[in-house]
Amino acid sequence: MARLSAPRGVAKRLLIAYGALFLAPGPVAGALVLAATLIVPGVGLLGLTAGLAALGTRALLRLPALAGEAEVLNAIYVGLVLGALHGGDGRLLVLAALGGALVVVLASALEPLLRQTRELPLLGAPFLCAAWTLLPAAKALDIPMQTWDLAVSAPDWLGTPLATALSTLGALFYVPNPVSGMLVLAAVLLVSPVLGVLALAGGGLAWGLVAVAGDATGGTLPMLAAFNGALTALILGSQTHLGRRGLAVTAGGVVAATAFSAALLWTLWPLGLPPLSAPFLLATWLMSAALRPERSAFWARQWLPFPARPEEGLSLRRLQQARGVDPASVALRPPFVGRMEVSQSMDGAHTHRGPWRYALDFVRTERGLSFRGQGAALTDYYAFDLPVVSPAWGTVLACRNDVPDHAPGEINVRDNWGNHVLIGIGGGDCVLLAHLRQGSVLVLPGQPVMPGVPVARLGNSGRSTQPHLHLHVQRGDWLGAPTRPFHLAGFVGDDGRLVLDGNPMQGTAVTNPTPNAGLTQALRLAPGRQWRFAVPGGDWTLTVKVGLYGETELVSNRGGRILASHNDLLFSLYQRGGATDPTLDAFVLAFGLTPLIEQGHGWDDAPSAGVLGLGVRDRLRVRLGSPLGGNLVSHYERHWDGKLGLWVQRGQHRLAALGGAIRAESVGLLSETEGPVGFRLAVPGREDIGAGLVGVGNQGDHGIPAWSADLIPATTRLQTTP
Repeated sequence: MARLSAPRGVAKRLLIAYGALFLAPGPVAGALVLAATLIVPGVGLLGLTAGLAALGTRALLRLPALAGEAEVLNAIYVGLVLGALHGGDGRLLVLAALGGALVVVLASALEPLLRQTRELPLLGAPFLCAAWTLLPAAKALDIPMQTWDLAVSAPDWLGTPLATALSTLGALFYVPNPVSGMLVLAAVLLVSPVLGVLALAGGGLAWGLVAVAGDATGGTLPMLAAFNGALTALILGSQTHLGRRGLAVTAGGVVAATAFSAALLWTLWPLGLPPLSAPFLLATWLMSAALRPERSAFWARQWLPFPARPEEGLSLRRLQQARGVDPASVALRPPFVGRMEVSQSMDGAHTHRGPWRYALDFVRTERGLSFRGQGAALTDYYAFDLPVVSPAWGTVLACRNDVPDHAPGEINVRDNWGNHVLIGIGGGDCVLLAHLRQGSVLVLPGQPVMPGVPVARLGNSGRSTQPHLHLHVQRGDWLGAPTRPFHLAGFVGDDGRLVLDGNPMQGTAVTNPTPNAGLTQALRLAPGRQWRFAVPGGDWTLTVKVGLYGETELVSNRGGRILASHNDLLFSLYQRGGATDPTLDAFVLAFGLTPLIEQGHGWDDAPSAGVLGLGVRDRLRVRLGSPLGGNLVSHYERHWDGKLGLWVQRGQHRLAALGGAIRAESVGLLSETEGPVGFRLAVPGREDIGAGLVGVGNQGDHGIPAWSADLIPATTRLQTTP
């Protein structure tokens, strides 16, 4: 058998597996869960045996670990259920070890099958398959079966309702008693108080549904339903944004799990198979498959890209909204080149009313006027014949190009929209660009477009008293369909600041920024690309990596990682993960949202509070001040330093906390050839973190040699670091 790694490493992986149900990043929560299972020694020992067997089998077969040690957690559950249902017979140790080995093989087979064919999460599928194999084997070996119920024995001061609630938490690991529940509660509160509330609420809702419907099982169904309801709430709560829709998905999943509990109890129990966590698995798969974004735009962006604690999900939601990503509103880029002014905003006084309230009209003005001379001819108007560009990725669904442009002051209500282009952007939503110049439409139905692609020129056709551009998003592909909320993402406002989530009011100037080709290339996320920085104590390296699902990450040589994206407008970082790495946190605050444009000297952001790297005391202050997690309020300013030949961007960061806000300052230096060349983070009461670029390179690939190049000496580079 292949030798396992050092005992300390094995213990850490095992404890991470015990805490994986709560997405615990470290071993402490897992240690509490392990202690909870050992309250009933026969149960806890079998879980431990199965977990160790899974680790050994994985090492023997040279299989990679699944995310969050998922296969080890499934194996632990096999051991726990054997102990809970069959007691302390010594032969169960052999069955638990066999179960741990079987789970590893099942997980290796099922994970790609579920992901590739149905895009469903693995969850507890290996556990169920292994448990339903081994429980009949235990029966065949005449190992006595014991009753699994609440068996609440607790101090009088707890009271029956509290003792029952705690026992439900203990039942998550097949040890349904209040003491185990206290340890499980401590573990979940340590990781995520919101998950603790969700687990209790899910179990309580399921219990209540059974109580209302009636129970003819002598208490088995309420316990089964509460167990599966709590599991369903935990998992769906970590996979969705916990807004109103996310909570509706979670509640719907709990209701489905309760119904499946009743159905499977009556179906499987006569066959000698307990339902175990099958109701939870079916309910979670049902919600995941039925409410996918591909099914309806209503569910777009409701599902997290990766499971995360609700506090992290809420933090990501705040970050998305600050960056112009809002599930309730479609993000569009300005549909023109240069600067224009809003002549009629949403809910405008003229035509933006009723079903068509979500729309914007644009004109161009000079010194407060939209025309030169007398304004008698169309060519007198500054907006006439300006290029119109696509504001989104999509496919042209329809267009019209033959409506004459009429004289200023006249109107054509017969051809209300005039010449137009209708672009389908997915999910049944369409973008309409209207009142275009006759004969200027450059696209055809079926043609794909992307932001910035010319589609026509601005005119004065249809219901238009002067040359202007009409923009709206509608539900449906017919003219006159009801409009829906949208916002402009990535424009420069009157104050010169970049706006990523804006609904400009009438009279507001909107500038479509010009991309900075140098910054765009310098911050390109090419796979394998590396930046090497000098930091106190040695070099710190950042590498671009692409994950299994196509996600791009920046990974440091100290184990820190963060997701990254790059387009013609922004370089952005989000969802920090991996090991503790204060230097990566400082990098994120310096460059986490970097516009790749010429204009826009300032912008706002809302990065996760986790990137401040706070100590225990400050984390407690933030937790008490913001129980659902907090985000920084960050304001950035950027200018070109001609002496250094670099862009300098400074950030002021503020985090709400009990007893007063926590503040920090960041500075980043950007080269238009090398990208980030230096950064520094200053937090009062803590030593500054700074780094200077000393080398670049590429990690290489099969057949492509790795390479690296030193830049200026570290001492010189650090002198230019702010």
